[in-house]
Amino acid sequence: MHVLVTYATHLGSTQEIAERVAETLRREGVDAELRSVDEADGSVASYDAHVVGSAVHAGHWLKPAKQFVERHAAELEKRPVWLFSSGPIGDKAVHEPQPEPKEISEFRPLIVPRGHVVFGGAFDRTVSDAKGGVLERAFNRFIPEGDYRDWPAIEGWARGIAKELNRDMVTV
Repeated sequence: MHVLVTYATHLGSTQEIAERVAETLRREGVDAELRSVDEADGSVASYDAHVVGSAVHAGHWLKPAKQFVERHAAELEKRPVWLFSSGPIGDKAVHEPQPEPKEISEFRPLIVPRGHVVFGGAFDRTVSDAKGGVLERAFNRFIPEGDYRDWPAIEGWARGIAKELNRDMVTV
């Protein structure tokens, strides 16, 4: 089973989640490759399954991730696909159920994902300020800083994917 783990990130937090998902899949005996959505365009059809993740800003997936899913929907619908979103930050946001980004309901009839999960994100003001312009730096003052990613939950979710893929291999 050859799996492509793709992601779209703004400041790197979602990439780190995707890296952990790919590492966990490999530890569970699944051949997993990691690429950003920008790097993965030419090879989607050559994988047996996909995990696609995006940072979430203002309740939406990043545009490159949304476009990736839409562009490859015909191939993705033929394979097992799992989706993850990364973004809630702050103690309140990560300890309460989060709404799905709007795009997930749009993807469901297109690719029929086996699952979607929302993980807490991380925000480092110094990284964001260095990458952003004046407007972004002004907005950043209101964002709670910290790392709200639940690594055991992320690894557990990836182990569940591996278990399902390994079970699929036995039944084929």
